[in-house]
Formats: sequence, structure tokens, C-alpha cells
Amino acid sequence: MSDYQSIMLLLFFIFPVMYMIDTALVIIRRNAKHIENRLAFLTICLLASMIFFQYLEQLLSAEYALNISAYMVYPASIAAVSMSVLLHLTATNSYHRLSRWSTIGIAFIPFIMYFLLLAIRGREYLLEGVRVEGFWKQIEVAPAMTVIYGFLVMYSLLNVAICLIAHYKANNSVDRKRFMVLFKANLFYQLATIGVLIVYTAFSPYVYISDSVIFLTTIIWSISLRVYMKNDFLPSTSKKYELLYHFSPTAIIMIDKNMIMKEVNPGALRILGFEKEEELENRSLSEFIVMNERKDMEEAFAASFPKDAWRNRELTIVNRKGQKRAILADTEMMAEGKDWFLLMVIRDITQQQEESRLIHFLAHHDTLTKLPNRYHFNRELEASLKAVKSSKALLGVMLIDLDRFKLINDTLGHQFGDQALIDVAQRLRQNVDHRHLLARLGGDEFIILIKEAEEYDEIVSLAENIHLAFQLPITLQGQDFYLGGSIGISVHPFDDDSSDGLIKRADIAMYNAKHSGGNQYRLYTNEMIALVQRDVKLEKHLRKALKRKEFVLHYQPQINLASGQLIGAEALIRWQSVELGMVHPGEFITLAEQTGLINEIGQWVIAEACQQGKLWQEQGWNDFMLSVNVSSRQFMQPDFVNKVQEILRSSGLEPDRLCLEITESMVVNNLNVARKMLDELVALGIHIAIDDFGTGYSSLSVLRQLPIAIIKIDRSFITDMDAYQGGLSIVKTIVSMGHDLQKQVVAEGVETLDQYEQLKQLGCDKAQGYYYHKPLPLLEFNKLLIAR
Repeated sequence: MSDYQSIMLLLFFIFPVMYMIDTALVIIRRNAKHIENRLAFLTICLLASMIFFQYLEQLLSAEYALNISAYMVYPASIAAVSMSVLLHLTATNSYHRLSRWSTIGIAFIPFIMYFLLLAIRGREYLLEGVRVEGFWKQIEVAPAMTVIYGFLVMYSLLNVAICLIAHYKANNSVDRKRFMVLFKANLFYQLATIGVLIVYTAFSPYVYISDSVIFLTTIIWSISLRVYMKNDFLPSTSKKYELLYHFSPTAIIMIDKNMIMKEVNPGALRILGFEKEEELENRSLSEFIVMNERKDMEEAFAASFPKDAWRNRELTIVNRKGQKRAILADTEMMAEGKDWFLLMVIRDITQQQEESRLIHFLAHHDTLTKLPNRYHFNRELEASLKAVKSSKALLGVMLIDLDRFKLINDTLGHQFGDQALIDVAQRLRQNVDHRHLLARLGGDEFIILIKEAEEYDEIVSLAENIHLAFQLPITLQGQDFYLGGSIGISVHPFDDDSSDGLIKRADIAMYNAKHSGGNQYRLYTNEMIALVQRDVKLEKHLRKALKRKEFVLHYQPQINLASGQLIGAEALIRWQSVELGMVHPGEFITLAEQTGLINEIGQWVIAEACQQGKLWQEQGWNDFMLSVNVSSRQFMQPDFVNKVQEILRSSGLEPDRLCLEITESMVVNNLNVARKMLDELVALGIHIAIDDFGTGYSSLSVLRQLPIAIIKIDRSFITDMDAYQGGLSIVKTIVSMGHDLQKQVVAEGVETLDQYEQLKQLGCDKAQGYYYHKPLPLLEFNKLLIAR
């Protein structure tokens, strides 16, 4: 073979091979992980291999040329066709019902058939020999090979049909565009093949034309696919990031060293209040920073560019509509040519801040009166005690309990009772100044911290003023109510030097004032201890109550608000004392906490509830959950988890039928220990609920850190829904926040139809309260179950 012939063969075969390999590499680099890119890559590689093997066929002798054609050229070409069919079926898999293995089987029928014929009948059955024309070697095929050719033609047409059918069935414009691109690539290949065949047929009698020309038409398919790739028939990594940039709800801005915005995404347009990118072109980002932050921000930017990146830098902007938005900015440097730019990612945290402020307000304030709550008062009292230790000033605690407040609730209802509390709070505000802290402890109890008083007379004078204020009536619905207030006072350092001790002695003094007829104030004295003798008597009998089996459980139903079905109950302890009669939990639970008896009592409650739950489980009450309150002292016992596990084992109750309710203060004050214990309880399958949510302790960060499944909204918030519009907004916020954290929300203290309907509309999951049923003894609760 002459040099001219060698160069001609090289140009004829190797250049197409190089172009195909380059196309295959371009495709796989677009997105190597995507199956369609992989199949397109393999198809083009097989086509390139076919042409390269033909090149080898022309270089070697006729004997070798026949083997190369039989074992390399034709297998590569048939495999390429099969791979192309697999590519088309995979790309359109949303529009046909073929399984993965069915698709592979259909695609490789010609390939399998060829090798079966080759293995069974031999090479001579498919190929007759080699004809040499000049320096060209022409493979002569046998009649059996026409069957394989027929399959190849049929599969080429099948590719066209697959594209058209998928284009017709596509339910979105993106898919229709992709399938039309693929259809065009196949169409141009078909037209090129037909054109070459026409030329081959017309001129072959006069001029020798190698049949390799027909094989080379496959390069048309590769060229078409590469040209139309820009229309995103094949997935592209760069396109993926471009889509993320454009469709991300996060604002992304590119700015130069002068803070001029060079590029913004739609998220940035939304946060800045614009519609078109051109409207922000060449405007400075600092224009949108609020005036009191602008100078600091510009100085910080100048100092950091281009060296340091910002992480979670908080800024306040004013958008085009005049709305203030709180944002968090993260930055990263990027270079374009010789210039440096800053890519700024902005998150709008306005709603998050508003929710945090609301949660903080709920944690520190009473939502009805807007006064500080017990938690806030305790913190201030402890801080004030530390402050007065180095001085001789007095510090007073004044506890106020309204007299005859129940009369308003009984005659006018809770709505007007709440209004009375608001009026009382306002009246108390008028009698305190900046040296005092007025707070609401809950119910009809208020408390005042008197800071740095110089003498007793200041404290007594304030008590007299408040006493006089209670002599004025509160008018509701045209009626005058004279409530009065029982006031107890304790003073540091004479009565106690701890916050708990001062509050306790103020409580004892208030109790003395109330039992002395009410509507008066009392300063704490040691003689008042006699009034706590009932507590001693209670403790005496309380220690025997468990042995005497005097405790019983009542069950308050819990209802699924969406379906109205009875889906659980809260187990509530009652003490049926032989000597004292029925004792309400409010009288003995605190005492049990103080004496440590709560551990045994609490364990009995869980065991009794689990045994009864097992009976209901055996009776077919599936998905019925029992809720049990756990005291802080009981919860903090080192063996608490082991005891619960043993109770579940001995009772046989499924763990997911038990829900343990803990208070907010328990987890906040002992976060690390609580997290470990709660994780262990949840690992057993038990549900955890946070009780009385919103009464002074919880925060979003705490809820996110702990495996809490259920949030129980405190009954005071449910009552506030009827009192004023803000009360409804608070409940709505808690429900929304709970669902955002993927927790169930339960409303306590539902007493009216309006409350039920409002909670159902807000999407609250469960509810309990007197609107459904009061806590019922076991026999009555079983009757309710049968009736349901």
C-alpha cells in the first residue's frame, strides 16, 4: 500500500473516530452520573470502535480482514444499534410500561441473534469472503446476513417511532422539546443513510465505492446529537446548577468591589421588591441597607474585600416597597478574568425573627395581661437578691390572690373573667413604678418584686395603696364586682435569703390573709406556720395512701379533631382518702414532690395506666394512646428509664401506646440529662409530649434538640382565643410552628363549641377538655368506650 493510500485511509477513518470520541467525552463530562449520558457515551464509543476496526480491516491481509469484520466490525455496529435503542427506551421510560429487564432484552435481540448464528453456524454462514478492489477490501456477506441487516434497519426506524410516540404522549414542554431533539438526530441520520445508498446504487456500476461509506453515515447521528445537545436533551451538570441558581428561593447577588450589583437571581429580585434584573443593574447594594447600619456595613465590606468571607452576617434592608427585612448574608470570592467579584447568598430571616420574638415573649410574659410571668419574675428575683447582698437595702416579695374571682367566671363566664384579670393588671400597673416588677403567676395570682427598699414603710405603703385600689369595683356587663385581694408579704433579709423561700413565705402570709377573711395584707411571721399544719396532716396520710390503695385513676378522653374519634386518654390521679375524703391533686401533688413520695406515686400511676391500657389493647382498641404526666423529681431519677421499661414488660402494653408528658421547665433546666433520658425512652418506642406549652420556658432551639413528638398547648391559650384576637393568633402560631417541626399538637382545656371549631380550622391535631368530657372514673370511661 502506497503512502498516498495510507494517508487516504487515515483521513477516511481516523478523523471520524477522533470526532466521535471527542463527542463521547463531551457527553459524559456533562453529567457522568446520569444513565442517559452513559448510554449515549457507550453508543458513540461503539460506533467509533466499528469505524476503527474497519480501518484495521483495510490495513491487514484478506485472511485477517474477514475475522476482524466477523468478530469486531459487525459486533460493534450491532451493539451500537442495540445500545441506541436502549438509550431511546430509557430516555422515554415515563411514557411506556416496559420494565428495566424487558427494555434491555428488546434492545439486544439483534446482538444476541448475531452471536448465536456465529457460534452455531460459523463465520461462513454470515460472511462469504473478501473481495479486493484496488487497495480496498470489500467483505462479501452471505444471504443470512440480510436478516441481521433487516433487524438493524427495523431498529433504526424503531428509534424514530419511540421519539415520535414519546413526543406525542409528553405532558410537559420540556420533555416534548427533548424528544423532538432526539427525533431530529435520528431523522438526519436516516436521510444521510438514504442519500448515501442512492449514490452508492447509482454510481457503483461505474466507479468503485466501498461499503464503508454506508457505515460512516453513523457520524451524522453523532454530529446531530452534539449540535442539539445545547437544547438539553442530555442532562448537564452546569445546567443543573444554572437551574438551582434561577429557581432557588434564596437570594443570590454578585457584586463588585464597590458593592455594585452585577448579577441577581429571581430570589434577589423578590427580596428587594423588583421584577426585572435590568432595574437593579449598576445599583449599589448599600442603597437598600437601613441608614443606621449602612456605614458599618460599608466599612466592614471595604475591610474584608477580597480577603475575608462573611458567614451569617445579620443585616436589615428596606426593599423597594418600603418593607424592612432582616437578612443573613454569606459571601464567597470569585474571579472572572482579572477582576474579583463577591457572590453573596442572602436568606430572609424576618419571619424567623418574628417567631423567635413571639416565642421569647411567650417564655417571659403572660399572654392575657402582657405582664411578666413566673419564669421572668424568678430570674429577676434571683438577680435582685445577688445585687442587694452587698448593701443594706431591703427586698420585698408581695403575693396577691384575688378574692371572689370565681364569682365572675360562674356568673358571666371565663371571657369576662379574663377581662377582669386585664383590668386588675392595669390597676396594679398604676400603683407600681420603675423600682418594682409586677408579674402574673397564673390564674388569679399576681406578684410584685420591691427592689432596694430603704425601710419597711415603703413596702407597707405600697401594700396599702394596692389594698385601696381593690376597694374600687370592676364593672362588667353593667355589673359592679368587688373582688378584693389577699396580700402576703415577705422581706429579705429578715424572712429568708433565697428566692424560693421568699415566695413561699409570701404565700404563707397571703394564705393567712385569705383565711382571716381576705381583702387585707399580711407581713410574714413565724407564727403563720400553724396554717401549714394541714400540709403536715396531708403528708401523714399521704405516706400511707399507697399501701392502703387509696389512689385511683380518672381518664380524660382525647379526641382526633379531624375525625372526631376517641383516640386516647390522659390518666389523672385522684386520692380517695379514708380520713380526708376525695383529695384533689392540687392539694397533694406539690406535697408529694417536696417529700419525695412523688417517685412511688408516679411509678404507680404509670404501672396502673399501662395495665389498664393492656386490657383496652386486648379488647381491640388499636391505636389508643394513654398519656401519663411525669413529675420533674420522678423524671430525674437515675433509674427512671429502667423502671418504665420494666413496667412495659410486665404489663405487656405496646410501647407506642404510651405517651409520657413532661413539663417545659424539666427539660430547660436539665437539658443535657433530659436529652439523654428522652432519647432512651423514645428508643423503647414511647411517645414524649411537652405539657402546658408556652407557659414560660420553651424555645425553638430546645424543641429542635429533643425527641418530642407532641406539643400540648396550655389551656390558658385556648381560653385566650375567645378573649381577644391576639389569643387566636398565638394559638395559630403554636400550631403552625409545631407542624413545621413535624410534631403533633394537642389543645388542652377545650370548653366551648367555638374553641373546638377554631382549633379544627387551625389544623390542631387533638383536643381534650370539658367540651368533650371531664376526667371520668374507670367504670364511666369504659361505658364511654362502649358507646363510642
